[in-house]
Amino acid sequence: MLFPLLLLAAVMQGSAVAQTSPGFSTMTNTKHNLSTTGPGPLKAATETNLCVFCHTPHVPTGYTADQLWNHELTTSTYELYSSDYLTNLNYAAPNQPNPRSKLCLSCHDGTIALGAVYNNGGSGMTIQMDNSVTAIPASAPGNIGTSLANDHPVGFVYDNGRDPELVGRQWPWNTPVKLDPDIASGTIECQTCHDPHDNTNSKFLRISNTNAALCTFCHNKSGWSDAAHKTSTQAYTPTVQAGTTVGEWACRSCHTSHNGEGVPYLLTKVEEKTCYESGCHGSASTGLNTKNIETVMEKQYAHPTNTVVGQHKDPDVTTSLDVSHRHAECQDCHNSHWAKKGLHTVGSNAVSDVLQGVQGVVPTFTGNWQQPTSFTNIKPAVQESQLCFKCHSSNAFGIVANGVTTILTSSGIKSTDQAMEFSPANRSAHPVVSGLGSQTGSLSPRNLDPTQMTAEWATTGSQTMYCSDCHGNDETTSQASPQGPHGSTSRYMLTGKGQFWPTGRNGDLWSLADIKNNTTDWQNELLCANCHPMMSGGKFLNAAHDGSHHQIADVKCITCHVAVPHGAQRSRLIGYGSDVAPYNYNGAGLYEKLIVSGFRKGATPLDYDKTSCSDNGVCHGPQPGPFEP
Repeated sequence: MLFPLLLLAAVMQGSAVAQTSPGFSTMTNTKHNLSTTGPGPLKAATETNLCVFCHTPHVPTGYTADQLWNHELTTSTYELYSSDYLTNLNYAAPNQPNPRSKLCLSCHDGTIALGAVYNNGGSGMTIQMDNSVTAIPASAPGNIGTSLANDHPVGFVYDNGRDPELVGRQWPWNTPVKLDPDIASGTIECQTCHDPHDNTNSKFLRISNTNAALCTFCHNKSGWSDAAHKTSTQAYTPTVQAGTTVGEWACRSCHTSHNGEGVPYLLTKVEEKTCYESGCHGSASTGLNTKNIETVMEKQYAHPTNTVVGQHKDPDVTTSLDVSHRHAECQDCHNSHWAKKGLHTVGSNAVSDVLQGVQGVVPTFTGNWQQPTSFTNIKPAVQESQLCFKCHSSNAFGIVANGVTTILTSSGIKSTDQAMEFSPANRSAHPVVSGLGSQTGSLSPRNLDPTQMTAEWATTGSQTMYCSDCHGNDETTSQASPQGPHGSTSRYMLTGKGQFWPTGRNGDLWSLADIKNNTTDWQNELLCANCHPMMSGGKFLNAAHDGSHHQIADVKCITCHVAVPHGAQRSRLIGYGSDVAPYNYNGAGLYEKLIVSGFRKGATPLDYDKTSCSDNGVCHGPQPGPFEP
């Protein structure tokens, strides 16, 4: 032990031996050189020795001998990192930082003077710092504080058996990155990532973080290898260094190891601001090949991403999605580690590339027009609707009368149970969950006739669709205008060529007279016309529609059809006068509400006459039936 102690003593005296020490030479031009020769803003007023701020050859009795430590030790109790993600993996709460981490925190928690040392060559115990500085200023990046809730976790055992998204490694690692100690029971500490004597890799990192190599040394996020944020070659200029690419900057675009504003998950900013202000998806600095989501989210009809904070959990559960906790953060629909470029394909309900890797729920469907009472979590979701059902079903707000909640949407109507509405057990539903041929509750014939569909939707038995086929941005997709149900100026976030239902642009309810007389530009304005041609050769494609007595201006589409056209408890989206709002429009006029009291599905679109329908005595009176209940 004699030679190392003599060498250390020589270093502290600034001798010629010190000038040849590898540790000394690598520290000289770093911020950890707190002597008068240090290059950083924090330096001593007169002290010329470099090592004295941390080390001494003779540790006073009663103090720690670990690392021949010279600096006063912190006595702080730290607020520790925690997250729902770790709790869900059954991680035990960590202990306070271990003694070696506390050596670092003796300066970096900001509670103890930088010059508070045990031994200083007999010249006093406190080294005076330049400009009357004592502890690391609160505004300095190196001041971590006593809350470690926004810093990379310390005190946790590295357990890839518990968390499969950690890289599996054999012990001991024998790598520059180490646990303390480097055994299976070792914990993540400051020195896992940092070497305080060597700043070769910047920020005293043990290995270079080019291409986020230090992050991915431990973290192996599912889907990351070919994710858009990993493979992107788009130019990107972070605030802390020269220009690079999105793919190279990778994890660091959204996460920071210390003092992140987004707690937990080490996000650089709070929730959606991480996506907006990291330089990609905001209005201030949208990337060249990315979309400006922030501006779209500020439209009149939008998910509450910008207006509700602090409610998201990972993963979300029923209690974090109920009426008092409703929210819609970016992470509810997008997995930034997994998402790829690519929108959905017409005629499919398979989750699109931009939605890859997100958790969803699969409802257990029962009978016709019944709310599902049980759900199975699925990650990754395989259908887009499984993401929507997390919030837009009894999975979030529980069982409610008639599937209608008290939640008032930005469109001014009460939110309804969409898992109930799209159930394959219903008499009718748009094919969001399964194709019409698999609509088990539907009466024969299940499929629509292909003539009732536009060409791209003519495979009526097997094709499926997305919620976002009807709901999304009112603008045509472009470099600045993203697709998807982020926000819209159209009520209900209706999208496509026609964006109006159940009223037109003028606020009047749609009627067959609008279509017959071609007076309201219905081909380009009516939502239904996006998929249903309605007429051919001057005639309606459905006999009920083609009846002249149904074509008077007073008779509206919602006189017979439900105003929320996701699904219905009767065939062909027919509603009865006994139905409740918002399925029943319940307008003031005679035909501005449902009047049907009985309906029989036709064998073909032309198989309808007066006997197919009964009403409440408003039109052609009661009919003998039999009708659907």
